[in-house]
Amino acid sequence: MSTRQQFVAKNGRAQVSVEGQIPVSLQRLLFGNDDSDDGKQLDADRLAERYLACMKKVICAMSIGGRYLALAYESRFMLLEWSQAEGRGECQLVSLGNDAAMADETITALYCIDIYTPQPQRRGAGTVCVVAGYSSGHMRVFSAYGHLLTAHQFHPQPLIRIRLRMPLPDMSRQRTTAVESEEMNLTFQDGTMVSVDGRSLYLALRLCLSEAADDSAGPMFQYKKWAFDLHTPRVSDAASFGPAMRDPLAQLAKHEHTSSPHVAEATARFLVAPCHGEAAFGVFATSEDAAAAVSAVAVAGKMAARVTGAVLSMAKSYFRRSTTLSESGQSTPSRTDAGTRVPCVLAVRDSPRKVLSIALSPEPYALAALTDSLGRVMVVDLESCEVVDMLKGLRGSQCAWMESTESDKVQCVYVVVYAARRGVVEVYAVGAERQLQASVSVGQGWTLVQGPTQPLGGSLVVETAGSERRATQPVPATCVLLGDNGRIARISA
Repeated sequence: MSTRQQFVAKNGRAQVSVEGQIPVSLQRLLFGNDDSDDGKQLDADRLAERYLACMKKVICAMSIGGRYLALAYESRFMLLEWSQAEGRGECQLVSLGNDAAMADETITALYCIDIYTPQPQRRGAGTVCVVAGYSSGHMRVFSAYGHLLTAHQFHPQPLIRIRLRMPLPDMSRQRTTAVESEEMNLTFQDGTMVSVDGRSLYLALRLCLSEAADDSAGPMFQYKKWAFDLHTPRVSDAASFGPAMRDPLAQLAKHEHTSSPHVAEATARFLVAPCHGEAAFGVFATSEDAAAAVSAVAVAGKMAARVTGAVLSMAKSYFRRSTTLSESGQSTPSRTDAGTRVPCVLAVRDSPRKVLSIALSPEPYALAALTDSLGRVMVVDLESCEVVDMLKGLRGSQCAWMESTESDKVQCVYVVVYAARRGVVEVYAVGAERQLQASVSVGQGWTLVQGPTQPLGGSLVVETAGSERRATQPVPATCVLLGDNGRIARISA
């Protein structure tokens, strides 16, 4: 039976299309099998009603393009394949897992990560992984089929957000002299952030997925640990947005418009939203050398798109050596390490306003949408560190980003806001003329889910016919709505 339904803006410039439904049978697997009610078996409609409250607590992530959806509830996670064949919008179970090490350990963050492979015919469930963050601070990476690939506890606090940050395509000359690589950034509840080197993580996961890793060694990868100079025990969110631009014209503009010279010279910059204190949010930056150390992983990472033979041997040798060092207590940062202290260089103080969430734009726009406790959405230019727009009347809102291609391949970027209390999706054009593009009434009970635009390993250099190129180019940013009743809807403009 078709699940299609459309909500269209009055001006026709945006629409929300319901294109899928998570069956009650799959919801029951995620939420548990207790379907008894005073000894009576519940029918599908009554089960769906019971699961409404559970769906409100679900954490959701999607793969590039939304082909795969990862859902988490308490300690369970599920990966679904969202098929668009013949417009039916069917969701099929790929895997179901529960790898909590302790009775009270729950999943607090989720990311659905695509792994780049140079063979297009091999792309699919075999190159998708689920990254789960736990209340214990553990990060566990699972294959699409639910097999645990690696587990690490970088910090003993709840892991609340997982992001993949990619370097700008074809713009490395405009960055600082710091070596900019892909990063998986893990934000912990106390404000600590761990930045996992993307090249070493990519190589480790490729080895695990190809069953080439030595089980006795266990995959290791490089990471940095950051501690922000906060006067609060908790943060609502924090995000890394990389080193400052090095372009001379951009530098002149920054010195003119940015109130702190530390931001213009920074090799690592972060947006942080503290839960307490006078600051609504702050910009934290450091100018210390952030270049990755030269290691077997760093060398092999550049060639990892062709992981065969010598590269695998090099990587396996590195993993064994890393494990030996770890066992002997050398060169391995402790999970209780405080991390490198990063000072606050800019702060927006507007008590009682507090930023609740941060949504980074796709590259190369260098923008962020921040929701706050007063029902506003602030759009921040990450290069000038200025609030360039403020959207009002959006209490309880969620934010994401979306791109569309118009005539002559002109790419447009939009801030998508779901105003939960009003039950409205609003799409704002971002550019020289920031304006409300469209407003679509969809009702209450939805969660906005941002899709990634690039796979892990997508920025690696691949040699073809004597020339070098980036492994992949970013795809347009997309987002979907997940309803409390299990419906899945796409947003387009």
